[in-house]
Formats: sequence, structure tokens, C-alpha cells
Amino acid sequence: MIKRNFFAKAMVAAALIAAPAMFTSCSDDDSSKPGGGDDIDLDEGRPTGSVAIGGALDEDMTLISDSIYWLAENLIIGEGVTLNIEPGTEIQVSPYTNPEIVVAGNIYAWGTEQAPITFTLSENQPEYFEYNRYNWGGIVGRDMDDPNQEIGMTYVTVEYAGGPANSNSEAVRNGKLEPGELGYSIFFNNNKGQVYMENCTVAHSGGDAIYIERGKVALFHNVVAYAGTTEDEAFNFKQGTTGDCAFNLMYSAATNGIKINNSKPIDGDPQTNVNMYNNTMAYCGWRRDGERGGSINIEKGARGLIANNLIVNSKFGAKVDEGADLQNLTVTNNYYYGQVFQSDQGGNGYLPHHGILIGDVIYEKDEDGEDTDVVWATFDDVFNFTCNFFDGEDLTNDLESPQFVNFNNQPANEHADPSKELDYKDMDFAISSASPAATHGTEEQSLLADQVVESVGGKTIVRPGLSAVVGAFGAK
Repeated sequence: MIKRNFFAKAMVAAALIAAPAMFTSCSDDDSSKPGGGDDIDLDEGRPTGSVAIGGALDEDMTLISDSIYWLAENLIIGEGVTLNIEPGTEIQVSPYTNPEIVVAGNIYAWGTEQAPITFTLSENQPEYFEYNRYNWGGIVGRDMDDPNQEIGMTYVTVEYAGGPANSNSEAVRNGKLEPGELGYSIFFNNNKGQVYMENCTVAHSGGDAIYIERGKVALFHNVVAYAGTTEDEAFNFKQGTTGDCAFNLMYSAATNGIKINNSKPIDGDPQTNVNMYNNTMAYCGWRRDGERGGSINIEKGARGLIANNLIVNSKFGAKVDEGADLQNLTVTNNYYYGQVFQSDQGGNGYLPHHGILIGDVIYEKDEDGEDTDVVWATFDDVFNFTCNFFDGEDLTNDLESPQFVNFNNQPANEHADPSKELDYKDMDFAISSASPAATHGTEEQSLLADQVVESVGGKTIVRPGLSAVVGAFGAK
């Protein structure tokens, strides 16, 4: 059973617990109330009949399907311990102390399309989500080198996470964040461990939605929407990250849909190497000031494949830093649609005719001296023919509309006005089978020699192959 020493009002029924579990509330892991607000009622907004969870979990536990659980303090899954979450479970969170689910062992949340799993705030919570409000701390992997540490999720929604870190936040403990900085919805830091997410949704994240400092990843058919407030990414892959990120929708990220970097490796870290293919990125980059953000950013020391992505109405196209591993980087057969010139955020479009942000902008003039087009110094000018960056079809001129099934082609929401935020759920990013994008991709590029994530929690992982239909949703 569960010890009831952290909430007097905890309602725990033996029938709701699949396996006996022991919680002990640890003083150094309990979240402290912000600003010393002892008058805050941490149960405000708590659903009637919900079961309180929190504290240190030192035995395996299962959250039962079709039940509601209430999280108002850190839940720490101990090393070698597993938290199983059954289909149809809902975990509602009190945001006042930024509680986290800290994973030193394993968390397996196997939702289904008919019975998804949800992590959210209570709709009864005052000041329900707006940009820059208090959120909760998300699902956070403890800094480990244990090959048995895993996060596995299917048909799971994680929303309103990435709240302001406090002294008990895992990212503060390991030096990734300072107190008060916005955190992550999903964080992992173990180059021997594994993260598998498929058919999941991560929405309204205060900072990066999915931040992998180190780890083996398999991320397929997910939606990451409204990531970051004024900066941060949908997917952020740092040193020691390897694997696959494919067939995902990245919608309205503050900066990039994907960023990869290998700038601070430590002994034992493999080089950052991620296959990023058949993703759709829409309306990304507009909440980030300056010449950053929009689709994919390849930074110092990183390598990988970037192919068959559909990039729509985003601030910039694929950007390569000079320190990237150019000899082992291929960007090919991506399709760019839409163009936004000279916004007050510093963007000037990602140029559908090749979409590569390299070098200085050059304005071409017509006979009256008016700007008619914008081009960039070419990749070959900057990097002197040092890799195969322009292999494939990325140089196609003036790509046409990909003929979305249902698309709302409105201006980007540059100032993060909630009343102007477009809803990705109202759109269908599949394309017409007659679209020029239906055959623009390639199925011939090589992925990683070996699939790095083959099974998680006993579940066999099937890595999807490349599709010549660009983007995440195929053709109809």
C-alpha cells in the first residue's frame, strides 16, 4: 500500500494498486513552496476521488487504467524500480511547487489510441495555462550511466510541463538550469539508457519540450506543439545522443523544430548522430528574436541525416554551423513551403527554393532598385565543397504548394498572443497524392548502420523506413 504521510487527504484504495508499493517522503526531495507561500493549498483544483502519489518510490508500482492520480510533490522512481502506467490513466498535477516525476529507474506508459494516458493540470486550477505561467516540472531522467534506465511511452499526452525550476528540480541539481529558469517536459541524461516515444503529444512546454543530453532515442509519430515561450526547441539533442527522430509534427516551437549539438562531450559519450527524416515542421521560430530558429539547426560537432522533411511557414530553413561534422552530414530532399519577408523578429523567410541559412543575406534588385528576391551565399562558398550537403533535390527552384488536405495559411504568431495562436488540431498536414511533394523525397539514403533502440520495457521497436512522400503524414 502507499504510506499517507505526504497528503492527509490521500484516498488510496487497495483495489487501485496493482502491485504493493512503498512511498517515503524525503525532506531533501520535497518541493518547497515558491516564495515561502505556506498558505498555498496544494490540493486546490484536485479532482474528487483522485489518488495522491509522490515521494520516493522504492518498489515497482502500477497506476491503474481509467483512474485519476494527483501529483503535488516530486515522485522519485528509484534505481531499479519501475512505474507502470496502464491505458486510460490520467495524472493531474498541482503546479504550485513545480513537482517532477524523477526517473532513476524506469517509467513505462503504454497508452492506446482508444485509451490514451494524460499528464496535465486540473482545469479547475486558477490561471489555467497561458504563456509564462507556473507549470509543472515534467518527466525528468536522473543523471545516470545505468544501461537499464528507460523511458517508454505510447499514446501519452504530456502538457503544461517545463515550469520554473526550483532548488529541488533535477536539472538544477545536476547544473543544467538555474533556479527560476524554465525547464523541460521530457529530460534524459544517460548515454547508456533509452527513450522511446511513439504516437505521443507534448504540448505547451515552458522550455524545451524534449531535451536529450545523452541517450539512445527512438521518437516516431509524435506531436510536439507550442514548445518554449521566447526561446527553446521542440527536440534538443545534445552530446552523446544517438538514434532516430522521424514522422513527427513540430508545431509552433519558439526556436527550432530540432537542434543537434556535440559541443561538450565527456569520456564515454558517442558523437551526437541522429537520423531526422519525414518530419513536418510548421510555424516554428517566430518567438525567438534574431536570426535563429525555424526548422533544424546543426551545431558544433554534430552529425546526422536530414531528409524528406516538410518545412512550412517557419522562420528559417535548415542551418548549419561551421563547427558541424560536415564530412558526416547529409541534408537532402527536404521540401520548403511558404515565405515570410522582413519580420520585426529579424526573419526574412526560409527561401523555398533551397531553404538553407548559410552566410550573409544578399538582396537582388529590379530595374527600379526595389528588392525582388533574397538569396544566401551558397554552402559551397562558405564551406568550400567539404561535404555532400546539397545532394538530392534541395536546390529545386520555387517549390509549389504541397497541397495539404486542410491547411490554414495565416501569418505566424510572432508575439505569442494566445488569442492568435493557430490550433494544429484544426489542420491536416497530409498532402494530396497529386502533390509535387508526394515524390520529392528519397527512400535510398542510408540510416544508422544499426538501429540503436530495438526494445524498451519488453516492447519491440519497429523503426519506420524513409518515405518518398515528404513530411510526417503521407498522402491522401
